[in-house]
Amino acid sequence: MLSRKKLGFGITGFLLLAVIYYFTTGSAQLTEEMKIRVNTELTMIQQNGFAIQEREVKEKEEHFVLSFDDPVKITEFFKQQGNEISLEEVKTLTGFKIGVDLQYLHNTYSALSVDMYPLNLPPALGKDQDLDEEDKAIIEQLNNMLKRKALLVHIDFNKLLSSFKGHIKDIRETFKAETAIKIDLEGATFDGTIQNDRLYTLVQNIKNITVSSGDSLNIVLKGLKSNYQLTGNSIYDSSYNYTVDTIEVSGKEASDTFSVSINNIKGDNKTSSKNNLLSNKITLHVSDIEIIDNDQKTKLIDNTFSFNIENLDINILKQLETVNVDDDAEINRLVQALISKGITMEIPSFQIKKLGYKGKNIDGFSLTSSFQIDRSADLTAIQSNPFSTLSMINTKTKIILSDALFTLIAQQPKAMMLAMIIQPKVINGKKVYEIELKNGKLTVNGKSML
Repeated sequence: MLSRKKLGFGITGFLLLAVIYYFTTGSAQLTEEMKIRVNTELTMIQQNGFAIQEREVKEKEEHFVLSFDDPVKITEFFKQQGNEISLEEVKTLTGFKIGVDLQYLHNTYSALSVDMYPLNLPPALGKDQDLDEEDKAIIEQLNNMLKRKALLVHIDFNKLLSSFKGHIKDIRETFKAETAIKIDLEGATFDGTIQNDRLYTLVQNIKNITVSSGDSLNIVLKGLKSNYQLTGNSIYDSSYNYTVDTIEVSGKEASDTFSVSINNIKGDNKTSSKNNLLSNKITLHVSDIEIIDNDQKTKLIDNTFSFNIENLDINILKQLETVNVDDDAEINRLVQALISKGITMEIPSFQIKKLGYKGKNIDGFSLTSSFQIDRSADLTAIQSNPFSTLSMINTKTKIILSDALFTLIAQQPKAMMLAMIIQPKVINGKKVYEIELKNGKLTVNGKSML
C-alpha cells in the first residue's frame, strides 16, 4: 500500500505559503499597479528556485504555472520565511507544478483573488520501483483528482494587502483499494494579517476530517482551531495554540475491536530567541482519553504534559538542516558545537489525575524531570564508549503514584519484583520515587544504584 508519508507531501501547506509569501507587498493599488507588483513578485520567485511557465495576462485576470525547479534555493527561501522543511523533502518536489489563477479587484474586499491547485504529483513519487498494482491505481486516481481541481486553495487579499482570508475546497474522495478508502475534508478556512512583508497572524479552522477503510480503520478529527502569531522581530519569536474537539480512532481485525477517543485537546507552543539561542515551550492538556480494547475499557482523565528546551543555537540548527546526511564528520562537528552551548530540557509537568479501570476511578500519577548535557561532553568518546554518556549527563526525575495506582501496578509480576528491590518513599499517602543521575552515579530515593 502506498505509504501515507509519500502521499502526505503537504500540498495545501505549500499552496498557502506560496500565496502568502509571494503576494504580500504593496498597498492600495489599481489594477495596473497591482500587475506591476505581481510582475515584481514573480521575478523574485524565479530568483528563489521556482520557474514561471505558460503565463497568460488579460485585463482583469491572468494564469501561470509555478514549477519547483531548484531545491537548494527553494529550501533556503522557505527557511527565511520560518517554514521548517529539509532539503531532502524539497528534492522530492522537484518538477512539481502548481496552477495559479489571479483576478484583480474581484469584489469589494479583494484587491487580489487567487486560486492555486496542483497540476501533477511530484515526479519522484512515480519513480518508486516497488509500487504494486494497487499503489499505481491510487496514483492514477490522484492524477484524476488533479485534473478536475479537486485539491484547490482560494485566497482573497484586501485592498491594502495587509490581510487575507480563504478556504480549502472540500474534499470527498473514495480510493479503490483492496478495501475502499474514503477521505473527507470539510470546512477548512483560514484568515490572517501581514506586517512588514511577513506573516503576522494566521487563524485556521477545520470542521471535520474523516478517513475510513471499511470496518478495519476509521479516523475522525472534529473542530480543529489554531492561532499563530509572530511575537518579535525574528521569525523564531512566535506563539501557536490550538484546540481540537475530538479525535476518534476505531477499527476491527478478525474478532478483535478497538477504539480510542480523545476529547477537548488544548495545546500551546511558544518559541523565543535571545543572543541567537532558541527556546521552546510546549504545553498540552486533554480532558479525557478513552481506550476500549474488545470489552476492556480504560479512561485517562484530566491529562497534562509540558516540555521546555533551551539554548539551541539557531545558526547551528540551520547548518544541520542543510548538511549532507552522509557527511558523518560534519554532522558530528555540528552536534558537538550544539552540545557546547549547554542544552537543557525539562518536563515541568506530566500528569494523569485519574484513571478509570474496571469500572472504578482511581487517582493517577505525576512526573517532573530535568535533563542537562555537559557542555564539555565529547561526542567522539560517546560513540566509542556509549557508557561514557552516563558521566556527561545530569538528570532528575520525580514520580508520584497514588496508593491505588501503585497497588494496581504492583500486581504485575515484573513490577512486583522491581517494587521489592526499589522501595518508594511514602509522602502524604502517596508513593514517591526520586531518581537522579549525576556525575555517572544513579540514585533512587538517595540509594545508589550504580
